[in-house]
Amino acid sequence: MGEIDVGAGARGRVVRRARELRAPWGRRSREEGWNPAEDWWTPSVDAVCEAHACGGDLTGACTRLGEARARSGVGIGRALADLDAFARVAGWDLVPFHLVLALAEGWVEGGRGRNTCQDPLTGLASEEYLRTRVGELYRGANETVPAAFGHQLVVVALDPSLDPWRRTARMIVLGHELRRFFTRGESVCLVSRGRIAVVARDGPALTAELDELREGICWDHGAAVWSVPMPGTHREAASLLDGLGRPRRGR
Repeated sequence: MGEIDVGAGARGRVVRRARELRAPWGRRSREEGWNPAEDWWTPSVDAVCEAHACGGDLTGACTRLGEARARSGVGIGRALADLDAFARVAGWDLVPFHLVLALAEGWVEGGRGRNTCQDPLTGLASEEYLRTRVGELYRGANETVPAAFGHQLVVVALDPSLDPWRRTARMIVLGHELRRFFTRGESVCLVSRGRIAVVARDGPALTAELDELREGICWDHGAAVWSVPMPGTHREAASLLDGLGRPRRGR
């Protein structure tokens, strides 16, 4: 955690300053909707406050905070909002990007553990998993109509002009919300730091869901959403996936 060697007297001053920081941090988080209020404090809160009070590196403390929030069932969006509350109490204009990454990675580790099929920052399935899933949908195409024909590829894209900090922070929250939105076996995958692709079953239900996304989650995060039918062959589908990471003009 980047600890600094201090004597007993100095240590006491650090602890007092940390407590003075902890109180307004907790109050601000509660005022902004932390519920239940009594569940806000964890030992990792003190670790963050003490690291700041003694001028140490907060990276390790923020990782521990993310892990603690995930273990207690706190969503990534609320955990990031709590860190933002700390930043304002500490007098920062923005949370440093490396601390956002530290908290997010701790949250993923605390809630999901290591998984080679997941992006460590967002917790979404990887692009490699997406390609495997799409390949499975075309299996047996020479004998029957492939299962891919009953699916659409939904694409959710953030504005590429966003600065990296805001884009990454929005992607973390957006990914978490999309995993909660798609709950019928869809594959929700990260294809770039600004795009998410979802393999979803086609039909009237999907059309209604896309409308709901446009007016709800995607509107809230300034994201575009569209869908395309799965192509006629696996080779065409692979080419489609190759192009997903490139910004779409006119969107």
